[in-house]
Amino acid sequence: MKIYFVTTNKHKFQEVQDILKDYPIELEQLDRSYEENHDASIDEVARSGALQMLKEINAPVVVEDTGLFFEAYEGFPGALPKFVMNTLGFKGILKLLEGESRKAYFRTVVGYAEPGQEPQLFEGIMRGSITEEVHNPEADVMPYDKIFIYEGQAKTISDMTAEEKSALSQRGESFRKFGEYIKRLD
Repeated sequence: MKIYFVTTNKHKFQEVQDILKDYPIELEQLDRSYEENHDASIDEVARSGALQMLKEINAPVVVEDTGLFFEAYEGFPGALPKFVMNTLGFKGILKLLEGESRKAYFRTVVGYAEPGQEPQLFEGIMRGSITEEVHNPEADVMPYDKIFIYEGQAKTISDMTAEEKSALSQRGESFRKFGEYIKRLD
């Protein structure tokens, strides 16, 4: 089944393509943005994004929204991890957590829509902590991978192989749930 994954992020597309390789899905990247109301919940952003893109292309479409949550600051940065990274950078994030709990978690919600059906949502959560320094600063990976350690691990996500990351990540969990849903439809 051909499904369009709406993302402008090449890392995210490659990661999801690898996660879904064993499912009956032909994933194609649609390098486009959709409206994201970050005053809404991550669930609602995924649901409305999937519906918006379905309306535009009238074909099966999947979107995802990810939030990052620091235990020290309830609900922050929430649905705005990219904005926080772009404005504060590593230096600001690490300073913000000085003397505070470094526990954090990622939450991803995948929204899937196809013509004539209600959107479906699939959730994944990855718990861990934020490091005190940036690891692998030159690595071509998603920024938070350089400062996030999965619960029970001794290395950052950027120190893991793509397969190790996908096995543990919230994105891997949510997209495997999505893949299983598609598999049952097939």
